[in-house]
Amino acid sequence: MLQKPLPNPLLGLFVLGLVLQPMPIHSQTVTYSLNAHLFKLSLVISQVRPGGSCEANDNLSLFADTFISTCCKASIRREFPSQYLNSYLEDIKNDKSAPAKRAWKLLNDGRFKK
Repeated sequence: MLQKPLPNPLLGLFVLGLVLQPMPIHSQTVTYSLNAHLFKLSLVISQVRPGGSCEANDNLSLFADTFISTCCKASIRREFPSQYLNSYLEDIKNDKSAPAKRAWKLLNDGRFKK
């Protein structure tokens, strides 16, 4: 708890979860922090579910792990190269290495579609 008042009357406390951060009230800093927080939330939401279809080409902005969890059978994980689980589908598609080609082929393989 604060033992004495803040030196600047324009300072308030911005509470986010359990973290207390002093931030100026009515400033661009608060607006920026809020916008940055909303941007991070939108990224998280976009990683929760794919777009309109479960086609890999339609979801290039998803992580492979998210796409697999949502659109593929669990058995794909036995064959999918694990180093690509935290990669975007677009990066896997553009990677010309043999493991990336294998990963991309598995993502588009009808045997693993839900």
